[in-house]
Amino acid sequence: MNKRLDKALQRIKALPNEQQDEIAELLLDVLDPEGADIHLTPEQIAEIKCGLADRDPYASDAEVRAVFQRLTK
Repeated sequence: MNKRLDKALQRIKALPNEQQDEIAELLLDVLDPEGADIHLTPEQIAEIKCGLADRDPYASDAEVRAVFQRLTK
């Protein structure tokens, strides 16, 4: 185990059991995203639907290409 992970685990062990359970669930979801049991609030669902309904892209494909060309020269 590397030092950062060991340090993180020590900090997690100092938390109350409820918080330890939440962190464990998050870690397991990251390690096995196929088995993730995701629960969204109605507010989160509404926000996702709003974002999906917004058809205006933040940047066009040409704008994105131009930025990448400038950054990779």
